[in-house]
Formats: sequence, structure tokens, C-alpha cells
Amino acid sequence: MHFSKLATSLALALGLATASSAAFAQSKSGVQAELDAIKAELVTLREVAASAPTMAQAVQELSSKLARLETEIDAKTRAVDSMPDAIASIDVLKEQVTVLQTELEYLRTAIANVEQPAVVSTGGGAAEYDDGMKFTTGDGRYEMTIWGYLQPRFQMDVPEDFSSVDATGFQLRRARVGLRGKIGSERLRYQSLIELTGSGTPLLDFFMDMRYREELTVRVGQTRLPYTRSFLAEPNQRAFFELSATQDAQRYDRDLGVYALGRVLDGKLRYQAGVANGAGPNARNTNIDMAVSARVEGVVLGEYIAPGSGDIEGSEELRLTVGGAFVHDLVQMPFSLAGIDVENRDVDGDGIADNVRVLSSAIDAQLRYKGWDLSLEGTWRHERWGSILQHDDNSNIATAVDASGDGHRNYLGFTAEASYFVLPSRLLVGTRVSHGRLPLLGLGGRSLEEPPPAQRALQIDGLVQLYRDGYRRVGFMYSMINYNAKNGSDPANDISHSFMLEAQLVL
Repeated sequence: MHFSKLATSLALALGLATASSAAFAQSKSGVQAELDAIKAELVTLREVAASAPTMAQAVQELSSKLARLETEIDAKTRAVDSMPDAIASIDVLKEQVTVLQTELEYLRTAIANVEQPAVVSTGGGAAEYDDGMKFTTGDGRYEMTIWGYLQPRFQMDVPEDFSSVDATGFQLRRARVGLRGKIGSERLRYQSLIELTGSGTPLLDFFMDMRYREELTVRVGQTRLPYTRSFLAEPNQRAFFELSATQDAQRYDRDLGVYALGRVLDGKLRYQAGVANGAGPNARNTNIDMAVSARVEGVVLGEYIAPGSGDIEGSEELRLTVGGAFVHDLVQMPFSLAGIDVENRDVDGDGIADNVRVLSSAIDAQLRYKGWDLSLEGTWRHERWGSILQHDDNSNIATAVDASGDGHRNYLGFTAEASYFVLPSRLLVGTRVSHGRLPLLGLGGRSLEEPPPAQRALQIDGLVQLYRDGYRRVGFMYSMINYNAKNGSDPANDISHSFMLEAQLVL
């Protein structure tokens, strides 16, 4: 091993430093040769340490030995100060030690660069990669991170009997770029997110957080309404490509509003509540009523689990987080309900479009342990249509909604998801089962262009996903959706199969 040879060389050099004055003169060339050997060994050590950061400690120990050698040589110099030749010889040794120390300092710097991310000076500030390109001013008061991702996909849809192909092709499912950072201090932070595909809403997130303490942060702007846990996760943090049909039909959307959020009990309990327009992304309130929402999450075991799926960290301890949410909203009657024209939007004749009262609640639980991720999510939605459905002009709406005699309609949904990293942090396999009713009335400004294929859907999914650097990179997903009880009373099933191959590129 290189270190044993270095130790021998150091011992020899130290022994020579303590020899008599005559030995100094006779051993000058030998000492020089040994020091040259140490140099050569340091060159080899530098090459090894470049690929083995743990050798930094060993390099530090070697540096200490050289420092002790220098001290001994200095002491011997004082002892033989009447012998000019000896002093000259020791001075040569001291110069060589200085060279070695310079070499060690260079090696130490090289190892530090391997162990820590590179930081580039930008006019007194710094730039580094931290889930995006992060720029920070020299005083650390201002920060901006540019992040984003692309999700290109190939998808093929086939009918129940696999007799034909209903649709096939490539698409850019998502292309998003965002900014996040702080202004002046950690207390004031911001985030924005833009969709570049041209489909749907281009401006997704734009909000600012004012943090007063850990227990209270005030958020102003547009963000996800705090309801279902599955929708609170950004799509690049989900294992499955899409939400299930039931989850997507019964969720809320992003909304403009004011929210309060925070952590109490040492982070074991988290909350988020607020009031929003209830009109969806980038839209003014369509009535005088606001959507009121509240969500609470509690840590039952281990550390908190953030929204998302897949135990990529490989949790060494059992972790369990549970949550619940509630939303109250008055939804203004649209001109068209899932492709069905609404004949009379103002049944009471007060000159204002009527509202449907919607009460929604959700519960969820997520567990992680050693690569396993298990999650359950349930939703209940209650609609009160009142006299809207009782008017003769809206008989077609009443038939489609199929509410009870008092104009009430309930929707239930559940989703169970399980995944496991077969290769830790690299290869994930998963499955998901979801079932629930599909409402006609959209929430938070969401509307359907045409009625859903049935009143309810049963969905089963399978997934294989490759990960790298903490993000999914490429995966295959199979999805079977059984739209049963089609057209209300028709017992026939309508089954479709989808095969999807999707890659993900992360900025």
C-alpha cells in the first residue's frame, strides 16, 4: 500500500534529521532521493483520491506527519547552528517539505471538489444545481431556481376485444418551466409554473409566500386548491403517468385565492386552508360566493411523507402520514353541462344564474418502508341542485344528473396504489385500482365537453418505471378502464385498454 511506503520514507527522513553533523554531509543525496520518492507517492495518491473521496482524511494525516517533520528539522537546525554545512542541508529539506505541503493542499482542494457540488462565481453570487439551476446573490438574500420537465409519450388505445386500434401516436403530454426562490430573506418566497404545450391553461402557478413563523405562512396567488393528496403532487413526482379517471373527475383545480399554511407539533401536524374564487385557473369569480377549503395532515409514524409516489429514498423506518380535507363551494350553472345545453339557468327569475351547492371531503393515508409505497385515497362529494332540476325546461339535465327527488346527488370514489423498488432507487413496479362515480358538473371552473362514457368507472393499472437521480426517466404503463352501467340503466360494460410509453426529461 502507498501509505506504508510513505511512512517508511518519512521515518528515514526524520532519522536523518536527528543524526550527527557528519551524517548530514554524507546523507544529503540520500535524503533528497527519499523526498523525491515521497513526491512520486503523492502523485499516485492524488490519482487514487480523485476517485475515492474518503481518502481525504488519510491525506490530512499525511500532512500532519510532514508538519511534524518540519518541526523536528527546525529543532535540529538550532542544535547544530555552529555547523554551516548541516544547516544548509536542513534548509534544503525544509524547502522540499514546503513543496510537498503545496502538493498536499492542491490534492485536498481536488478532493473537496469531488465531494461537494461545483460552485461558479457570478459577480459575487453563486450558481449551482439543486433540482434546477439555482442562482444566489453574494449576500444570500436573493435566490432564483429555474426548473422544469418534459414528458413525451407514445400511446395506443384498443377496444375490449383487441380487434382493432382506436388511437395511436406520439404526443408531448407536458412541457413545464418554473421559477422559485426568495426575495430579501427566507421569509418571502415565490413560485411560478408555465405549461408550454399549448393545451389547457398556460399559466399554472404564480404565488408568493410570506412566512411569519413555522406555524404560519400566508400564500397569495394561484396554486392547487388543498383537497386530494394525489393532485397536490406535481406530475413529475408521481409514479403513474396520470391520475385515475375517478381521481381526475372528482378533484378540484388550481385557483386564485389567499391561503394560510403551517406546521405545528414539531412538524407532526400540517395544515392548509383558504378562500378562493372557485372559478379555476386564471379566472375571476363567476358569482359572489367563494370556495372555502381546508386540509390537515398528520404524521403517525416516522417522518412526514410529501405528496408524490414511490419510496425512492428507501425508508429505513416505517413512515405513515394520514390526511383529510373539506371544500364548500357554490358552482354557478354553466351554459352547457357536459355537452348538454342548459335551457334555464335562472329558475328563480332573479336575474342571476343559479348555483349548485357542492360539499366535498377526502381522506387519505400513505405508508412507506424499505422501497414499498402504499397509499389509499377516498372522496365523497355531495351536490344539491334544489329547484334547478325541477323546472320543465331542464328535464334533460335532470335525467342526466339522475338526482334524488329532493335534487341531491352523492358521488363516492376510492383509489388504492402500491409500488415497490425492485432495484433500490432505480427500478419501480406498481399497480393501482380505482373505482367511483363520474359527475357531470365540473368543479373549480372545470367543464366537460361531452358526458362521460358512463356513470362510474373501474380502472386497473400496471407500471414499470426506471429512475435516475431521484426522478423517473422512462416507463411503461398499462391501463384498463371498465365503464360499466353505461347510459344509466344499460348493464353492458364498455372496456378500453391503453398502452403508454413515456420518458421524462428534467431540467
